[in-house]
Amino acid sequence: MSARLPLAAVLPLLAACSSAPSDSDPWPDESAPLSGTVGWLDERPVTYGAVARYLRTKDPEAFGRALEGLVLERVTRAEAAPLKVSVRPALVTRETDRRMRDWERRVRAASKEEGGEEIDPALWLQRVAGISVAQLRSWVRDHTEIELLQDRLLRYEALTSPQVEVSILVSKDEAHLRRLSAVAARDGSFPALAREHSLHASAKDGGRIGYPLLPADINDPAVREQLFQADAGKILGPFPTRGGQETIHQLYRVERVRPARQGDYARLAREVERDLEARPVPVGEYERWRRRILLRHGFVAAHAAGES
Repeated sequence: MSARLPLAAVLPLLAACSSAPSDSDPWPDESAPLSGTVGWLDERPVTYGAVARYLRTKDPEAFGRALEGLVLERVTRAEAAPLKVSVRPALVTRETDRRMRDWERRVRAASKEEGGEEIDPALWLQRVAGISVAQLRSWVRDHTEIELLQDRLLRYEALTSPQVEVSILVSKDEAHLRRLSAVAARDGSFPALAREHSLHASAKDGGRIGYPLLPADINDPAVREQLFQADAGKILGPFPTRGGQETIHQLYRVERVRPARQGDYARLAREVERDLEARPVPVGEYERWRRRILLRHGFVAAHAAGES
């Protein structure tokens, strides 16, 4: 998924770590305090804390996403285990092979573009990250399995929760949005109006959100109640919300409301797989699930001084 940490951002972190903790390791790992020494530079000890500060200073966004990814991996396994959610090894192998081929192709293409000739991906990896292709493949396989687990967890959660499919039209001008609402209710032109007037990223698709919303995705209880009680075709709003430093207004059209399905994962597994084949997980759906699962486990990312 494009929303997840790219390989290029992870390689510096891989190079700084000798190995990943096993599933049986405690969390947090008290055996590696920040004052622990990982090496020496000019005969001076370099500590875990110094490495962390350096990496965060060098690329705080990538570092923060990598650390959040470690937490997300732990809570993913914590949620998958009691539900007995698993991924077929053959599927993990096939997807790992695809990602490795794609990585090798990108390395060869980039080296040829920059230097005029292709470089051996294994040599590039050793120079950049100090690890072998086999080590990278092992990490990619683990990461791939986690992502495939996440896909199944989020779609199972969607199936067993009420869902609402919506289109949205966003504007800074509430009065203008009310006029558009009246027009759309009269002639059914919501998609055309969204394409022309909406500030939302979905405007190019006529305002249609490409994935269903769950109750936990909607922060405003008044909006949540209206959306899940409305009939298909109903236009709701405008609703005010914060958009950065200013208030924006949202107009919704309800496309479909679906009740929650009943059943454990074993019973719904085939339906989950069919759903994933028909509609791979888009970035927005994954990001909403990521926020939900981290909040369920009490994780809130901290900000460094100067970060908003």
